[in-house]
Amino acid sequence: MGDYIHKIKTLPLDEVLRRGSRMIQRRSLSKFNKWRARFQSTYVVREDLRIEMPINFSCVLFEENGTQVFALAKLFRAHKFDLLGSGWRRVYYGMTALGIEGNVYPPHEAVIVDRAGDWLLGKIQSVNLHYAKKVWTLIDADYEPIPWQMDFKSGYAWSAKTWYTEIAYGHLPGVDVKVPWELARMQHLPMLARAFRVAEASERNVYVREFRNEVLNFIATNPPQFGVNWHCSMDVGIRVANWLVAYDLFRTFGASFDEDFERVFASSVYDHGRHIIRNLEYSPHLRSNHYLSDIVGLLFAALHLPASDETDAWLAFALQELVSEMAHEFHEDGSNFEGSTSYHRLSTELMLYGALFAVQMDEIRRERLLLYKPSLHRVQPPLKPIEEQSFDLVRKEIFPAWLWERLAKALRFTSDLLHEDGTIPQVGDNDSGRFLKLNPVYDVLTEEEAVTKYENLQDFPVRKNALYYDENILNHEHLCEAYHVLCGFDIEQPVSFETAFIQSLAKEIPTIRLADNLLSVSNSLCVRDFVDTLPLTGLDMQEYHFPNPKEDISAIRCYPYAGMGLYIFKSPHLYMTVRCGEVGQNGNGGHAHNDQLSLTLRIDGEDIIVDPGTYLYTPLPERRNEFRATAAHFTIQKEGLEQNPWHPGRTGLFSMVHETTFAKVLLLTSNAIVMEHSGFGEKVYRVVEILEDEVFVRDYGDRITRCLSSGISSNGYGKIYHLDYIFEGNWCDC
Repeated sequence: MGDYIHKIKTLPLDEVLRRGSRMIQRRSLSKFNKWRARFQSTYVVREDLRIEMPINFSCVLFEENGTQVFALAKLFRAHKFDLLGSGWRRVYYGMTALGIEGNVYPPHEAVIVDRAGDWLLGKIQSVNLHYAKKVWTLIDADYEPIPWQMDFKSGYAWSAKTWYTEIAYGHLPGVDVKVPWELARMQHLPMLARAFRVAEASERNVYVREFRNEVLNFIATNPPQFGVNWHCSMDVGIRVANWLVAYDLFRTFGASFDEDFERVFASSVYDHGRHIIRNLEYSPHLRSNHYLSDIVGLLFAALHLPASDETDAWLAFALQELVSEMAHEFHEDGSNFEGSTSYHRLSTELMLYGALFAVQMDEIRRERLLLYKPSLHRVQPPLKPIEEQSFDLVRKEIFPAWLWERLAKALRFTSDLLHEDGTIPQVGDNDSGRFLKLNPVYDVLTEEEAVTKYENLQDFPVRKNALYYDENILNHEHLCEAYHVLCGFDIEQPVSFETAFIQSLAKEIPTIRLADNLLSVSNSLCVRDFVDTLPLTGLDMQEYHFPNPKEDISAIRCYPYAGMGLYIFKSPHLYMTVRCGEVGQNGNGGHAHNDQLSLTLRIDGEDIIVDPGTYLYTPLPERRNEFRATAAHFTIQKEGLEQNPWHPGRTGLFSMVHETTFAKVLLLTSNAIVMEHSGFGEKVYRVVEILEDEVFVRDYGDRITRCLSSGISSNGYGKIYHLDYIFEGNWCDC
């Protein structure tokens, strides 16, 4: 047996796979790969690989906030991160966590780091130790490692010795797997490249070294297919894309990297692509932003790696599925099928940057890609031959015109959705998820102000007069700016960094022209006459009156998005959204709330009705359900009943048992909407009218009760704060 194991260690991976074909037939591929990993390193060491396609970001004039860029880069260089409501914490081995609602786990053990990498012994599988130590020796001697496997909010740490399919989460109170996932997406790296660009020549190298050290640190302590950061292919895809975009920016701004780093980096990019293609989060019945992230991450890896039969198959598949998922995940009106305004941002970012990076392919790569081999693709869904594809590598824009048009509509959806301050109302889940954070927006507070504002920071150690950069998760202005770029609108100069980046990528894309999306139905229809035709006799009624400064009804505009079931009403004084439609994800409702017929409302820039947000997922299931419940939303209430049922416990956190609401818009005008749903058994009805001096809401149903507010809201995952305009727990309607 010993000789056999020694022989396996010396064989190439493909030969091991061939010889293990009988085992694969008897057992799953995942089990076989796990067995193989006992004897052979899971790293792929390729001396021939280099990153070959840095994007040339031709610098359009843009406005750079150097003070903020340097402040953020300084925090990141000190390994301080504010993720998912954590507050700015320095993340290191041995740190003490603050906990989540009283749930705190023992500190991750401190480590004494040595240059040779002996400190890695016992932390990763011995079979991967040799290469991991070799990578570690490339890191600067004074660098402090980041514990990528730790939920630094609760203190719990996963093991880098655990096979990725066996990672457990949601089993301990207060432990949030999203924290290490979010940290390991490494979305802060492009900010280091921005700091490099504007720094004095004598200071620029520190940002290059930090980028280089963090990437090598991750590679050395997270062997492929082991640990929490290889469990979810979505995060693998987002991570490799952020690595590559940061690398592109550094290179464009004049940075260079040593040969050892280039070789290790490219090999890990290949590891990421190979992992994604073997672990696609695909289902013919239900796929979502996870699968889209897989596809876009695979596309970024394939674009940046040298052309080969294997990477050509990856790239062709990514292009094929990008087209497929645009049709599957986005409605014809541009809204997303997740049933969430925040997940709309994530999916739109993925589509936007996936499409824009794809068209950067040079002619040599395009000509080679025309000859890709579908037979090399061995997973579902199948890779179609080139003659059956709807993308066209001869055309500069590659993708069919309808895809670019739908992308523009998705961007317009966000443009229509924006408040006057660039933020959006929350509808459905918000896990603060992003693809790229090229120009994140921050509100600058003091630490004292932040702790006063956010309940989740109650144990945060405050330094007097210290600044606190509070990421404004609800600011989606960058997508509005992207909409203006793609549709050729005049943009005031200078633009933001991200807008300049998009302009650079989109310069060869034909300008997209869209028809107007304003409601065409006249408001002359008499709402009261229509309501008289409804079967309301014997039903209870609740009324709500929200004073509105005298409003010229003709100034109200309605932007209907029936695909998602969201209707946006705007005027100089008023902003209102109304939710009525699908539960999302083709009936699964994984990221929708029980919010049918609910409203959000602003009058003269002041919030009157807000959505409660999301707060948390798996760490505290009861809190997850509290924030997505019917009672948390300004909608029709009945005896504590839910509109749509979900299964108890962890199994029901991301789905509905079945849809029962089947919400419908019965009448829509530019200043009124009449709706119904069946979630409580018998139908209930809501009538909303925007009148000259008030917003008037009437609810009808059997034994319905009054809407009450908990007085709390979450404006980003992990964040929670108290609303300051709720009077005695009720909605202001006087």
